[in-house]
Amino acid sequence: MKPIVEGMGLDWDTQKKKIGSHHLLSSCKVNSTFQMIGDDQEREHIMLPLNRVPMWLITIQPNKVPDPATRARVVEFQEQVPDVLFNHFFGKAIAAGEHLNAQQTGGIFKAGLGKLKRELLAEIAPQFAALAEELRTIHRPVGVAVVTHRTAKRWLDHYGITKRPRGLVRRVSNALMRQSIRMGYTVSYTAEEEVRSFHEVVANAYFSTGPGRHLLPKAVKGQKEMGLGASPVPFAQTPARTA
Repeated sequence: MKPIVEGMGLDWDTQKKKIGSHHLLSSCKVNSTFQMIGDDQEREHIMLPLNRVPMWLITIQPNKVPDPATRARVVEFQEQVPDVLFNHFFGKAIAAGEHLNAQQTGGIFKAGLGKLKRELLAEIAPQFAALAEELRTIHRPVGVAVVTHRTAKRWLDHYGITKRPRGLVRRVSNALMRQSIRMGYTVSYTAEEEVRSFHEVVANAYFSTGPGRHLLPKAVKGQKEMGLGASPVPFAQTPARTA
């Protein structure tokens, strides 16, 4: 680990202490004495299994990495970690898209939840059970082509949000991901670019009454405060159902 740490421009003594104090890293680290290539004698080295190195990378503070290119790679890696973890537990439901029926989708969710430890599910299991039951009652009208999912960028376009500081689309995408999980809606991916797309009900809740409301143009905010219809007109809060 020392050549990796120093190669990134980080302080080895600091990272050595971190590895020794972290319960997941310290439990698998190995101390071994051997002669590294280019060295003139044997020394004691600390090693980690390859499957624990990503865990160590998550703990790195990017602002501690002096080289801009290396720092950018660390940030890029850390930004992908939440999606990788989410796909590990719920990836089957995401990959299923809309070609499975509601009962099959509910079954996939149930199978994915089985991977989580029981104690972590004690509080949220009833909510997912209710979601699975709700999915079985939802039907899409036959013969009606309706766009129900859009990417974060398209939802910003839809709500007329043209002022976009750097990184806004990514932050809104992550926020809509969390909103989808809370509301129990599946996140889809566009076929061409593999970009996340979100249900209209989730976007409406986020931009109308949720944290995204402050992003709306002043004209839209004013209409909402006066009780007038917003422009664009928001979607219904719940999807259409059959009796």
